[in-house]
Amino acid sequence: MALNQNGLVKNISMRLKSLNFQIFKLILGLLLFTALGILVSVWTNTNQHAEKQLKKNLVLAENVFQQLLESREQQLFSSADILTSDFGFKQAIATQDKATIESVLQNHGDRIEADIMAVISLSNEVVASTTPALISGKPFPDQNIMRQVFSDGGASSLMIFEDKLYQVIMLTINAPTPIAATLLAFEMDQQLLKRLKVITKLENTISAFKHEKRLLSISTLSEAAALDALTNVDNQISWFSIYFLSESALVSRQFIVQNQQDMLIVVTLTEDMSAIFQEFYNLQANISIIALFAVMLALVFAYVLANKLSRPLISLAKIAKRISLGQYHQKLHETSQLKEVRHLSDAFETMQDNIQAREDKIIFQANHDLLTKLNNRFYIEQVLLEHLTSSISFQVVGINIFAFRNINDVFGYQNGDLCLKHIANALKKLGGQSARLTGGELLWLPDKALSITELKRIKSTLEAPLINDEVTIRPKLVFGVLTCPDDAQSLEVFFKRLNIVLDEAKKSEDKLLSFQPAFEEKYIRRLTVVTELKRALVKSDSEFRLFYQPKLSIWENKVQHVEALIRWNNDILGFVSPEEFITLAEQAGIINQVTDWVVKQAIIDAKYIQQQGIDICIAINLSAHDIANPRLLPNVLAHLENYQVAKTCLSFEITESDLVEDPVHAIAEMKRYREQGFALAIDDFGTGYSSLEYLKNLPVTALKIDKSFVLNLASETSDQSIVQTVIKLAHQFGLSVIAEGIEEQKALELLQLWQCEYAQGYHISRPIPLAELIAWHQQHQQHQWLSV
Repeated sequence: MALNQNGLVKNISMRLKSLNFQIFKLILGLLLFTALGILVSVWTNTNQHAEKQLKKNLVLAENVFQQLLESREQQLFSSADILTSDFGFKQAIATQDKATIESVLQNHGDRIEADIMAVISLSNEVVASTTPALISGKPFPDQNIMRQVFSDGGASSLMIFEDKLYQVIMLTINAPTPIAATLLAFEMDQQLLKRLKVITKLENTISAFKHEKRLLSISTLSEAAALDALTNVDNQISWFSIYFLSESALVSRQFIVQNQQDMLIVVTLTEDMSAIFQEFYNLQANISIIALFAVMLALVFAYVLANKLSRPLISLAKIAKRISLGQYHQKLHETSQLKEVRHLSDAFETMQDNIQAREDKIIFQANHDLLTKLNNRFYIEQVLLEHLTSSISFQVVGINIFAFRNINDVFGYQNGDLCLKHIANALKKLGGQSARLTGGELLWLPDKALSITELKRIKSTLEAPLINDEVTIRPKLVFGVLTCPDDAQSLEVFFKRLNIVLDEAKKSEDKLLSFQPAFEEKYIRRLTVVTELKRALVKSDSEFRLFYQPKLSIWENKVQHVEALIRWNNDILGFVSPEEFITLAEQAGIINQVTDWVVKQAIIDAKYIQQQGIDICIAINLSAHDIANPRLLPNVLAHLENYQVAKTCLSFEITESDLVEDPVHAIAEMKRYREQGFALAIDDFGTGYSSLEYLKNLPVTALKIDKSFVLNLASETSDQSIVQTVIKLAHQFGLSVIAEGIEEQKALELLQLWQCEYAQGYHISRPIPLAELIAWHQQHQQHQWLSV
């Protein structure tokens, strides 16, 4: 290869010498011919060259103009995307907080120097804007573009507001479906055209037409010159007509930048040809003088310059080819005496270093998480795939920062990021390979398999408190361990089982578990239960049944209240306990549908019970999700009205632990139920975080003592003390008490002694279907449960 390159250099050198020798021989004969030829060529090609230069200038100017529009559009889009992604802004739109919306628009507009900022509602009305051209509450002037925005998610256009032309970008505000649209606009003013003129050296005119009538015109020319430019579009002129016939020297070309509906926006680019032809005129005057000297000097320096230029340029061409092949590490050694060549050589070396640095940065960013500097999911997937393909045994530890979102909410995202980086740095020091998958989830491939004891020690080290200023963060980590390929043979199975073992580890005491096949069986069971539950909710022949457990009124010695308990027998799963499917229904987000079914069926049963001449109030259990559902209470009232059932036939029980998750919101919702006349009871009282402060404010009528305190009431003195205390506490707050879990007569007698109002349990009756409840009630109307 080196021999071929040397031969090429020698060949080029011989050709250069041969060319110099021929020029020397012919210079005398060609001298006159050259001078004459130059003169004739200049005169005959003046128009042609000017036309080419004009075309080139106009094409360049058009491209620059289009790129300027695209650049401004991208700037608007980026700013609009940031604005529409802001949670606070979405919340302000959703709550119609006009003051906040206007403040956000003004601040964001000032920051990006936008001339117009606005928000338009789904009904095409202006919600807020920063310009008098768009008045709040008035319809947006262009309904067509609004339809396009809400159809496509966004649109861009050139629009006229108050006789001014604007470049406009509009995007929908999604939460997650569109709730409004935002508008950002830059004015297309004369200042913009002047900047464009500095770049293109051409005069610019933007005109807007509607029904062939010109609405406005913005130009870098005077009004008269602009009119002249518009009348000389595509005009053919020559230097002869300019200098001898005194015709206009302005030549214009137009292109359309927008043609929508009846609005046409045209850009006119204008070149003053007199300057171009003046250069040719001066050239013609001087060409004769310098022609001879130019040729003679060219002959003198041709040989010297050819050698000085060809050698370094050929060398640099080889270097450029080497760089194009990705070979950046070889240094340049070009030692030409020419300053320009040295500059070019330095530029090549700088280019080589910059390309290498950018390529290294791109490779790093492609394979790493930018916050923690750990490997990213894409890179670690390739590592895992290589390990799985090689069939070598290796250990993988999935690490989840428990309640990472709460860390961000409580301490702020800056401290959340600091916590994440702190754990990542500690993880890197342990060796092996580590990666951040997403959020607070990390992955670690240790250099060697570690025992559970070693992993517990490492987990404890990573959970060391992090102190930043006056903030102390105590992260809690969840470890899920897989041994591959035993636990997973493919990436898909690996990540599936990683999620499974992490979910199980979150529920464990140590928050650290190794994968077991039983975990996946439980996972599949949960999926099956959720799938069958969704199917059962839409079946015409319901698989659900309501059972009722009587509540004995101890004072009146009769049953006037029952608790509704849902039962589910599935064709595939058989009997599924409520403890299992209710929890999964909450996690799957379908608990409201289950509750709707229970409410409707309980009201239907209440109607039937009334028709049997029995007066009973049915208690329905509500979860935190039900309390948070704003549609539940209206549905209850609608069903009661539809079936002509009184409100006194229904009451509700809310689990205490559900209330403490968000007591303020729960109390507000419970007040709505009390305002409608429904009785409310706190279920499983004593198992949550009982507080006299929030108990005082709860709008409830009864407390239901959890059965864990009642089952052994006859024999356990500690349980007796707790139950007596709860009864006294409830009575001091004016609340009645329900004791569940009554298994023997002795417990019932104690409750009577302590003045408890209601008792519930298997000693009185197990949960029974509706038909059995009616029969049971008739059989026990005169039953003496307690001696008076």
